[in-house]
Amino acid sequence: MQGKEFWYGLEVEGRLLGVQTVFVRSKIPEDFNKYPHIYFTIEYTHTCVDNDDWQDIENILDNSRQICSIEVNEHTVDKIPMYIFNHSHLIYRINTDEKIAKLKASDTVSLDDAPYRVFQSTKHQLLSVTPDSYKYDKL
Repeated sequence: MQGKEFWYGLEVEGRLLGVQTVFVRSKIPEDFNKYPHIYFTIEYTHTCVDNDDWQDIENILDNSRQICSIEVNEHTVDKIPMYIFNHSHLIYRINTDEKIAKLKASDTVSLDDAPYRVFQSTKHQLLSVTPDSYKYDKL
């Protein structure tokens, strides 16, 4: 939800698919503890990195049973404090061109991590999320 500090909805991506979630872009809502899953967007992560302030996430991890997912990218993943790294669900965002959509379901997507070290999956095993997946989100 562009321009919103936070919003609510079902998680539609990854291993927590279907879990009631509060998505946090710039402000943690007062009722965050009503949701089993808190998703910190890349914007929130950048703010934590820029300010070197992870206290809010640490407090949630220390004082609740909530699952925290944190979006990271190539600029932030190495700057996550070890405690948060070990106790959160990280979602590493990689931007691609739109050509993966053109592949057949049986084709392979390969992420080259280093020489002779790759991660691969067939396209049909990847979770496909489209704009329609977010239609039930609410403010």
